[in-house]
This record gives sequence, C-alpha cells and structure tokens, in this order.
Amino acid sequence: MDTQSILTLPQKHRRTFVVLLIALFTIALLLDWKLGTLPFTETLLGYIRAIAAAILTSLFLLWVVSSFIPRQKTAEGMIELEAGKITKEFDKLLSTATRWRYKGNFGRYMRGKVLPTLADRQNCHISACVIDPNNKALCEKHASYRSQINSIDKGKQYDADTVALQILVTVVICSWYSNNRRVTIDLYLSASFDPVRIDSNDEAMIITVEDRRQPALKINRDHFTYEHFETSMEFAREQGTKVNLGGMRCGIEFAQIEESDVSDALEKAGMAELCNKITPEVVLQACRESKNPYDN
Repeated sequence: MDTQSILTLPQKHRRTFVVLLIALFTIALLLDWKLGTLPFTETLLGYIRAIAAAILTSLFLLWVVSSFIPRQKTAEGMIELEAGKITKEFDKLLSTATRWRYKGNFGRYMRGKVLPTLADRQNCHISACVIDPNNKALCEKHASYRSQINSIDKGKQYDADTVALQILVTVVICSWYSNNRRVTIDLYLSASFDPVRIDSNDEAMIITVEDRRQPALKINRDHFTYEHFETSMEFAREQGTKVNLGGMRCGIEFAQIEESDVSDALEKAGMAELCNKITPEVVLQACRESKNPYDN
C-alpha cells in the first residue's frame, strides 16, 4: 500500500493502521529486549535510532527522485462515485441547474426526474440525444446488449419493439412538456447507441453506465475532459435527427393525454408507422407508468 492510498483511507481505517503499526513496534521491541542481552533503555534507543535513520534516508531518496522525475498531475475536478452515491450527486447537479444536456439511450431518468425538476425554472433548456426507434437493426442490437447486463431492469428481456417503445414514451413526454410547460426541449435521434451515458449541466457532468454495480464518474467544468465530453455531445446532436415535438395539445395536464394526443405527437415526430405498430394504447399506458427508474 502506497502513501497516497493510506492518506485517502477513511479516518477509522487510518486509526486502525496507526494502532497496528504501534502494536507491531511494541511486540518487536519487547521480543528483542527479552531475547537479547542489552538493557531495555539501550534496546529502545537502538530502535529509535533505526527509525530516525530510516526516515532520514527515505526523505533523502524522495528529494532525489522528485528532483529528476516530474510529478504527475492529480486528477483534480474528476471524482469516482460509488454506485450508492450516484443518485445524491445527480440531485446536487439538478438543485441549481437551468440547463441540462443528455446523451444516452432511452432517456428514462431525463423524462422521469430531470424534466419534472427543471420544467418550471426560468429560461430552462434541455437537450437530449437518444437512439432512433425507427432504426430496427439498432433497436435489436441495443435489446441484445441490454438483456445481457445488470441494468436497472433486473433481468427484463428486451426486443426491438420494447426498445422502441421506451423511445416513443420519451418523445411523447418531451412533447407534452415542450407544449405545456415553460421548458425548451431539443430532442435528437442517434443512429448508434453507447453503453456510456452523459448527463451535464453548466457546472459538472456525471458519466454512468447501464450496469448498476459499477461506479460513475463526476467531472467538474474546470477539468480538461469536461469540454471534450461536451463537444462529443454536440457532435452527436449535429449528426442526429432533430425531433419535431410540436404535435401535442396545449393547455392540458399530463393525466389528460389521450390516445389521439399520442398519435398526433408521434406523427409530427415522424414515428406514425411505429406508433401504429405498437399501438397508441400501449404507448399511452407506458407513458402513464413512466417514472424515475432510480427511485427507491
């Protein structure tokens, strides 16, 4: 274990480590005294001199090495988040955000948490990029991938239609928010999917994966990779297809959405054929059941 690893241990673990060192020193000292011929005072002074010599030698070697080998920069502004702490960090980002950018696959957290949280804030703008539900081959590939991982769905099996359904729900919900709340939403469709998802506001971003056993990465805007990931999302939007969200009725509450509203919204979005295949009834039911998938 190196020095940096020791210093970053939790306080109780550092305390245990120090106690263990003291205990080992004491045991070695007593054994040396009992088995040796020197008085206890001489034995203790010998140990102290040995420790002092080791410290001085280590400091000298550290000075020599640091003089000739350039130090690595610490990853300030980049934090690895344990799986159990991801939701709390998302809440921190949402608490002050008025702009949100997302690049992922379904957009369930975006529609279930981000939109309800930010929709009524002044000058709120959300841009999101999800996979194209009209691309059957893409939906099949994503279904195969999602069925093999430890996702939030806990073993649910996907096919092309169940993948497409999730995107249709995102489109309908975004259309309702766009026409019935103050938020501005730009939704794009991508011709590829990525196991890595990016959620970003103007202060930081969180990069997650579908496997809920894995940690996430939080990157503050002062870290050099923040701009690179922002550029990646920008390119994804530019290469994607923008969705027309203007098909939803204005002046209605979410609970008042009807099958005809679903059909109109998806027809305007260029997904009429897919809507008819899955049926407006199924899409509407999925919209009503939609929620933040990470709520406990």
